[in-house]
Amino acid sequence: MTETFDFEIDRIVRTINGRKCHKVILQFPEGLKRKAAEVATAISGQVNSEIIIHGEPCFGACDVPRANADLIVQFGHLPIPCLESPNSIMFIQAKSDADPMPVLEMALDKLPEKIGLLTTAQHIHMIIPAMSFLESNGKKVLVGKGDGRLFAEGQVLGCNASVARNVADKVDAFLYVGTGNFHPLAVALVTSKPVFIADPLNNEVRDISEIRDRMLRQRHAIIEKAREAKRFGILLSEKPGQRREKMAGYVKKLLAEKKLEAVIVEIDLVTPQKLDAFGLDAWISTACPRLAIDDYGAFSVPILTPIELEILLGKRDWDDYVFDEILEGQ
Repeated sequence: MTETFDFEIDRIVRTINGRKCHKVILQFPEGLKRKAAEVATAISGQVNSEIIIHGEPCFGACDVPRANADLIVQFGHLPIPCLESPNSIMFIQAKSDADPMPVLEMALDKLPEKIGLLTTAQHIHMIIPAMSFLESNGKKVLVGKGDGRLFAEGQVLGCNASVARNVADKVDAFLYVGTGNFHPLAVALVTSKPVFIADPLNNEVRDISEIRDRMLRQRHAIIEKAREAKRFGILLSEKPGQRREKMAGYVKKLLAEKKLEAVIVEIDLVTPQKLDAFGLDAWISTACPRLAIDDYGAFSVPILTPIELEILLGKRDWDDYVFDEILEGQ
């Protein structure tokens, strides 16, 4: 199945012309970059503004470029309510036209009676129709409300699954509508409940449990490898929505208590080359949890989350492993 997105070109053009913008930056997540040139061309033909595509990776609404522009348009994400965004930022949801109903029908026999329903920005407009369909087929459906980092009920971020945690004790499993594994993996780790993926693009239903178990084995191995480390770097993100200074201070204190050398390194885009230049034995990331979980294989030394450091230092048992979320107020 092919998938198209609503880039709301007319709305963007009206905003640019209404504000008489001279310079506009368009920011796309990796999955939408293939559409960037097409969108930029469509906008350019209707405005008298300089349109520039931001080429760096975009990891979410927490990752808005610090650029000199009259308007920054970020595609594929919804605002983070607890973060103050300047008037120069415009969020475009980029709604997917993928119809989830066929794959929801496929999922019916795999689901228990009581389920929590959740998704991401591209499919959040389908949460009510999906809920109605499931309930008409005998399911009891709950859609959770998250903390101040979540724009909509039922919305899950890669760093925040509070919509799931808040209803976990009332459901037997969760159903995630969307593609990819990272968001439902976060839900599985936060709630310890079964999580099923209803993927409308590939028209398949997947159980995340095998992926979760493999990921936990990988994380256990990374923690064990880090036991040899003596010199640690603590990653402090420059991105406003990922910047956890209190957490970085807490991590440094934990390491100091064990008489382990540690330095805090402030950084924007993290790459293996940047970290290798410091020659440290291991890193603790207080930035997006995806860095340690999804990208661990790219780095030459272990990268742990703060939770994993607590396990390494004996402050937490492995049986008490939880996903490192970025929550409101952190």
